Amino acid sequence: MEEKKSLSEKELYNIGSAMCARSEHCSSEVASKLFRGTDDEALVARVIARLCQEKFIDEERYTRAFINDKIRFAKWGRLKIRQELWRKQIPESVYAPLLKDIDERQYISMLRDLLKAKRRTIKSKDPYELKAKLLRFGASRGFEPKYIYSALDLDEEAPEAYDSDIDF
Repeated sequence: MEEKKSLSEKELYNIGSAMCARSEHCSSEVASKLFRGTDDEALVARVIARLCQEKFIDEERYTRAFINDKIRFAKWGRLKIRQELWRKQIPESVYAPLLKDIDERQYISMLRDLLKAKRRTIKSKDPYELKAKLLRFGASRGFEPKYIYSALDLDEEAPEAYDSDIDF
């Protein structure tokens, strides 16, 4: 196996700062990029510390932007967002308060709109199969079961209308 060329601290800093200047990144993303240029963990740690000190990397700012983007554009629920932030090694102390700050009305409205749109594409034999498919879909998007059930239970008064457009 060929030995990796080791970049200097200045070169690694330039790579990291350029990366962070283009868009928000967390320290684990920047570190994985920097490890392409060196195997020296202490060197990467120093560069990451300097980038954090100079506010190129700010975990809270990154987390706030990540949560906002995933809710607005990807339509993810809290559970999926939490899992992805954990995977990116963001401390729970950073993301937990930000996840609690999500506007409940907007969150529930987004879920209802998602389920309503998905309902139009689902083929089912009976209302139970339809509900099961919608439950799985909501769970795959990372929404909490209590919100999925409440969104689906709004239509319980008229189960005979399951074949038409459900008005959540």
